Amino acid sequence: MLENLTTALEITVVGMALVFGAIVLLWLVMLALVRLTAEPAETSMAAVEDERELKRRAAIAAAAVALAREHSDEQPQPFPLPPTAIVTAWQAVQRGRLLSQKGPRR
Repeated sequence: MLENLTTALEITVVGMALVFGAIVLLWLVMLALVRLTAEPAETSMAAVEDERELKRRAAIAAAAVALAREHSDEQPQPFPLPPTAIVTAWQAVQRGRLLSQKGPRR
């Protein structure tokens, strides 16, 4: 009995070691691929140009939002009424039937 349990535990440990070893191996392969295929970093001049372009776009967006807010109405819009009754005819009949069964409230 004890021999079977020991054998089962040994098989479990070996299997888990193989699984985690494969995971670590795949992780290392992915790290190597990322480092080998990574593009070189952009030059500092290009980064400055991108930052200027980003600031210019942000300023344009801010101006557009300010103009849109200036032209929008400040009054709240009225809530539109639903196109049909809130309670359907079937619901009204069923509720009326329930009220007639229970009788008037006192």
